[in-house]
Amino acid sequence: MVERVSHIEVERWGADPRLEALLGVRGAAGFRGLLEGFPDAVGVLWPLRDGDGRIADFALGYGNPVMLRRFRLPAATRDRYTLLAALPRMRGDGGAFREYVSVCETGRPSIREIVYDTPFGDGYMLGTFIQRVARLGDGLLIVMTDVTEQRRTEAELRNFADLVAHDLREPVTAIGHLVGLLERRTDEPPAPEVLGLLRASAERAHELIDGVLEYARAGELRSEPVDLGGLVAQVGEDLGPRFEQAAATLEIGDLPEVEGDPRQLRRVLQNLVGNAVKFRGEEPPRVEILARRRHAEWVVVVRDNGVGVDPDQGGRIFDMFSRGRSDADGTGIGLAVCRRVIEAHGGHIWVEAADGGGSEFCFTLPD
Repeated sequence: MVERVSHIEVERWGADPRLEALLGVRGAAGFRGLLEGFPDAVGVLWPLRDGDGRIADFALGYGNPVMLRRFRLPAATRDRYTLLAALPRMRGDGGAFREYVSVCETGRPSIREIVYDTPFGDGYMLGTFIQRVARLGDGLLIVMTDVTEQRRTEAELRNFADLVAHDLREPVTAIGHLVGLLERRTDEPPAPEVLGLLRASAERAHELIDGVLEYARAGELRSEPVDLGGLVAQVGEDLGPRFEQAAATLEIGDLPEVEGDPRQLRRVLQNLVGNAVKFRGEEPPRVEILARRRHAEWVVVVRDNGVGVDPDQGGRIFDMFSRGRSDADGTGIGLAVCRRVIEAHGGHIWVEAADGGGSEFCFTLPD
């Protein structure tokens, strides 16, 4: 059975034999029915024991539609993976696996906040969650409350305070100082260097204000069919002078038609392609844009041969006012705008190291 949930079609997992053995067929059906419309992601895990009776892993049992959609889990995941096979990082993730084992063996529930940015089987876990784990029969009931937006808003408020206190205050203070200098020399024409500094400070302040406004409007969408290939061609024309100056090349693969906001998606592609040219290596920039189908969505890849992204910065660079390089120019808003636009479309965005050097910025869009 296929159900559309927040732009993503999810194919529900079939009946869970161990859940039916625990609750009975009618009880298991009622349990699932209760959780089908539950707003949080809910999953059931069953212990897999070794020859000595110790829990060595967990089998995937049931996942409600929110769980399957949020982590982009196809129907085949349950049969193809155990928990540790789908999420190997749990082996050394601060005792997360041991915590599951403890709840299963002692019955004492646990609750903690956890951040995911990792593949999960054929899906992908991304976000910040309040994770509650309780025993269900001889297995586990996992309830995950998504607090990604809440934590992001809190971080952005802190970053915005820093922006006002430092980034925005600096050009405004400089403008005030330069105006004071001009006022003290009303009988002399302003020196060209003073006017240049005044102009640069004003432009910096405008750049920051415009960036904040752009971010605020990035979630406003008007959905219509969008030919991504045509959109990328337009972006190539927009950035033509920059490509010529850098002797850069743009290779466009077969790209699909999707439902989305062409203006906002164009902004995402301009940011990603522009960054690929800006953060170039010693060789002339080469940018490739392609797409591949994955389950009920498209993965769009913007690949470059530039300086790459520090792995430690991979999750942070999409935050508001964050920069991947401390010496980089700009406001640190462009990639945050990309993230906001893609998430408004029901997708997610991340960065990986490209084979042979450079970066692959990837984002998903519903089919």
